Amino acid sequence: MRRHFPYKKVITLALLVAASVFLMNLTGKPLEGPSFWESLLYRLGSPFYKAFSSVRDRYTVWSTAFQDKLALLAQNESLKAELEAIEALKAELAEAKKENERLRDLLNFVETAPGRYEVAKVVGRNPSKWFSTIGISKGALDGVEVDCAVVSRSGLVGRVISVEDHYSTVLLITDPESGVGALVERSRDYGVTLGGSGPTTLVFRLFSKDTDVQTGDKILTSGVGSKYPSGLLIGEVVSVYVPQPGLVKEAVVRPATDLEHLEEVMVLLP
Repeated sequence: MRRHFPYKKVITLALLVAASVFLMNLTGKPLEGPSFWESLLYRLGSPFYKAFSSVRDRYTVWSTAFQDKLALLAQNESLKAELEAIEALKAELAEAKKENERLRDLLNFVETAPGRYEVAKVVGRNPSKWFSTIGISKGALDGVEVDCAVVSRSGLVGRVISVEDHYSTVLLITDPESGVGALVERSRDYGVTLGGSGPTTLVFRLFSKDTDVQTGDKILTSGVGSKYPSGLLIGEVVSVYVPQPGLVKEAVVRPATDLEHLEEVMVLLP
C-alpha cells in the first residue's frame, strides 16, 4: 500500500520557485556589468580571442612591412632607372663634347689650309678590307669626285675611289694597292710610300740607296706622279734599312693619322 506524503505539493512548489529564481539569476542581466552567460562566454572565449588578436596584429605588422618593402623596391627601381638615364645622358654629353672638339680642330684646319675642304663623317668600313677602305657621308652632290684626297687633322688618309650622291668610298694609304708619291721633309729626297705591310705601317721606298733619310724624319706627299697634292703629311720614319740586293733604301713609316679609329675626315675638293 503506497504511502501518501501530505507535503508533496508544497515541496514541489518550493522546488519550482527555487528553480525559477535560479533561472532568473542565470538569464537575467544585472543593472551593472555583464550577465552570467556573458561572463561565462567571455571566460571561455578569452584565450581564443587573445590568440586571434595576436595573429591579427602580427598579420597587420607583416602586411604593413610587406607593403613598405614593395614600395621601397618600386622606389629603388625608379631611382635605378633615373640613374641609368643620367649616366646615359652624361655619356652622350661627353661624346658630343669630344665630337665638338674634333670638329672644331677640323674647322680650324680648313680655315688655315689652302684649298676647299668638305668635312665628312666616317659611316662604314668594308668588312673584307677593314683597314683598306672606309665609307664617308659626302658624295657627288657635295662636290666630291673620284681621286679627291682625303685627310684628317693629323695627316693623309687616302683618296676617293667611288662616289654616290651622298656617299663615297675611300681607299686608305695602308691598302696594298695604294701608292703615294712622297719626299723626306728634311732632305727633300724623293720616293714612294706603299701600303700592304699592315694597318699601322707603310713602306717608304726611295729611288736610291744613297738618299738621306733618318729615323724621326717627316714624310710628305711630293705631288710628283701622284693623285695627291704636295705638302700633305703622310707619317714619320721609325726605321731605315737596305733590302737585298741593296739597290735602293727603304724605311718603315708610321702614318700620322690613326686610321683604325677615324670618325671624321676632310675631302679636298677639286
